[in-house]
Amino acid sequence: MMKLSKKHKLNLVLNEIKQSDDPTILPCTFIIMDFEKSGNNVVVEEDVVLEGGKSLLNKPIVAAYKDVEEANTKTDNFEGHNQYIGEDRYGNQIVKSNTVPIGVFTTEGYKISINIDGKQRDVMACDAVLWRTRFPDACDLLLEWYESGIKINTSCEYLYSNYSFQNGIEYHYSPIYFEGHAILASENRGNQDIVLPAYESSKLLSFNEISKFNKLIAQAINQKEEEEKENMEFFKKVYELSHNDVRSLLYTQLESFLDKKEYSYISDVYETYFVVNIYKYDEDDNLEYDKYFKFNYSKGENDTITIDGDSKVEVTIKRDWVEVSQFESIQNEVKELSTQLNEKESKVTELEKQLNTISTDKKTIEEKFNTASETIVQLNSKVEHLTPFKEQFEQQELEKVLNEKKEFYSGKFEALNAKEKFESEEVQELINKTVYENEEGSKATLQLNSMLVDMVVLNKETNSEKPAIREVSSKRENLIPSSDDFDSRYSL
Repeated sequence: MMKLSKKHKLNLVLNEIKQSDDPTILPCTFIIMDFEKSGNNVVVEEDVVLEGGKSLLNKPIVAAYKDVEEANTKTDNFEGHNQYIGEDRYGNQIVKSNTVPIGVFTTEGYKISINIDGKQRDVMACDAVLWRTRFPDACDLLLEWYESGIKINTSCEYLYSNYSFQNGIEYHYSPIYFEGHAILASENRGNQDIVLPAYESSKLLSFNEISKFNKLIAQAINQKEEEEKENMEFFKKVYELSHNDVRSLLYTQLESFLDKKEYSYISDVYETYFVVNIYKYDEDDNLEYDKYFKFNYSKGENDTITIDGDSKVEVTIKRDWVEVSQFESIQNEVKELSTQLNEKESKVTELEKQLNTISTDKKTIEEKFNTASETIVQLNSKVEHLTPFKEQFEQQELEKVLNEKKEFYSGKFEALNAKEKFESEEVQELINKTVYENEEGSKATLQLNSMLVDMVVLNKETNSEKPAIREVSSKRENLIPSSDDFDSRYSL
């Protein structure tokens, strides 16, 4: 089984809400992602996305819904993934979340083509249902946003293990496995700002007619909105840099602070500092360390971001309790300390078991290592002893082949009265090269044969200039060679 080492988040958008006569569910479709570079500087190619999309079936749609501060006010909202570093039941650090499932995907991911700014682009979509009667407030807010033409931002999370960095862009490869899908804040309301999508292609495509039950709800919401608008005072707020803009700029600058084989994931961004997960691999691609660091940063003119590299410090997450009353605070603290004590005792017991196991394994490994070391020393000794004999044998074989080549070509050149040519430095150097069975040896052999052929042609031309001598023979037998092969007919 492949061990997947990293998670990745992508901000997306609710695609469409479909018709259903079942009042307990709200069918809908999400655009999961496209196949181009995301706002997080990540590229996942089409075949990888669609293959991973098969894992979306039956995966949850989660949300952290915030109730209205007062009835009939626009103060409710969604948050984000709400993830934090916690411990599992064994004391290991893991990523936890404060979201709850409010629906589920009912199909695998599939490709569709949508029009974005006048251009057709391919994306991956997936059908789902939201549990309408179990989470009526959350579903009502989604319907309200949809009817108002507000993009409903969502974010998927998938596991991956194969990746590379090219020109500052992170590429993810198969296999990827989608883990869940979170609905994000899509409007500035309450105390929550918008969480923007990472993909510009993520947008609301269409709205099919929903059931009569849901339509009545939507009409009631619209009527309530019209009444509120008459007495509503509008405010305008301008953002120079959005949260995602800052995160993208931080990623761009962070590259200069990373070493070779060192990679990063920004987990949290605040007004003056951010927290980044930095992990590094050794030359054998084994994980060397996985830590969290805090960096300070500042915003400058023209929407620029500057990271203070000297402010780097290793950090760990800390959870704070909100005081309800003094009694409850003390009670919670005692309970927490008791839980921590039990966990530490369990951890000590487990660590003692692990230590005993490690000690036994260490002893076994040391014995095997010592045996292997002795064997290696013996083999190295034998190799050193046999090396001179091997070199001597190879030299003798080389000289033997060279002498055979020289004898062979000496006969050829002497047959053509070219002994002086044979003894030339050029010919001798070519003969020395013919002993090697490589491209250089083949070229040398070809050059020598070409010389011989040229000399044969030259001799024939010279002989043709001599007066012809005719001799009459009373016998015609044996004038034509009996063998018809090339060497018998033309060889010297």
